[in-house]
Amino acid sequence: MRLRRRLAITTLLLVLVGLVSCKTSDDARALAGQMSATANSLCDYYAALAQIADNHAKLERLQQATLGVPLDPQDVAQLQDIQASLQNRSEMAHALAGLAGAFIGFSNSTAPSDVSASATNLGTALSSIPKLANSSYTPTALQNAGKIVTQLLQERDERKMAKDIDPLIAAISQMYSQEKPAYDSIDKTYIGLAQSIALDLVNRNQVDPNSLMAPALRPFDLSSRIPTEQLPQGLADYAREQIRNRTAAEAAAHAQASDTLDAALKEVSKQTHGLATQGHMPDRIFPITLDKVQTWIKFIL
Repeated sequence: MRLRRRLAITTLLLVLVGLVSCKTSDDARALAGQMSATANSLCDYYAALAQIADNHAKLERLQQATLGVPLDPQDVAQLQDIQASLQNRSEMAHALAGLAGAFIGFSNSTAPSDVSASATNLGTALSSIPKLANSSYTPTALQNAGKIVTQLLQERDERKMAKDIDPLIAAISQMYSQEKPAYDSIDKTYIGLAQSIALDLVNRNQVDPNSLMAPALRPFDLSSRIPTEQLPQGLADYAREQIRNRTAAEAAAHAQASDTLDAALKEVSKQTHGLATQGHMPDRIFPITLDKVQTWIKFIL
C-alpha cells in the first residue's frame, strides 16, 4: 500500500511539474511572439520617423527655392543628426525582433547558439544608441543593458532568459516613453511645415489640381486640363481643404500609433518581468493590436 501511495504521489508530482513547464513554455512563446510583433512595428515606426527627418530637411531647401526663406545650415545638420539617431533605433528594434525570434525557437537544438548570436547583435546596437536631439533622455541605462545582454548564457532555460532580458525590455520601454514627446514633436513640426508650404504654393498658383479631378476621370482613362493659367477659386479652396484634412488625419494617425507602441512596450515589459520573477506571466492579454502603427506609416512611406 505504501509503495502504491508513493508511486501515486510521485506520478502526481511529475504531472504537476509537467503542467508548470508547459505553462511556462506557453507563456514564453506568447511573450516572444508579442515581443517580436512589437519590435518589428517599432523598427518600422523609427524608420518612418527617420524618413520624416529627411523629408523635413528637403522641405527646408524647398522653402528656400520656392519662397525665398533663408536656409539655416544648423537646422539641416540637426535634422541629419536626428535622422541618424532614429535609424540607429530602428536597427536596434530589428535586432530585438531577432532575439525574440530566437526566444520563440528556444526548445530547438540550435537555440543556445541562436540566442547568443541574436544577443550579440542586439547588444552591439544598444551600446551605440546615441542621445536624441531635443530630448532630455540620456540612454545610459539602455547602453549598459546592451553590454549585459551580450553575456546571455547559452542555456535552454526560459526563466533565466526572461531574467536576462527583463532589464533590457524595461530600459527600451522607458526610453520610448521618455523620448515620446520628441517623436511627437518631430512629426508635428514636419506635417505643420509641409502644410504651410503647400498652402503657400496654392496661394501662389503653383499647384497642379489634376489629382483633385482624378476620381472622376480615372475610370475613363482621362486626364484633366485647366484651360486658364489661374487656378479657379473653387479648385483652390478644394485644394486647401484637402491639405488641411490630410494634415489632421496624419496627426491623428501618428498620435494613435505613438500611444499604441508605448502601451505595447509597457505591456511586454510587464509580462517579461512576471515571467522572470514568478515563472509565468501575471495575466495574458496578448496579442496587442499594432495595426494603427502601420496605418500611420502609410501616410509617410
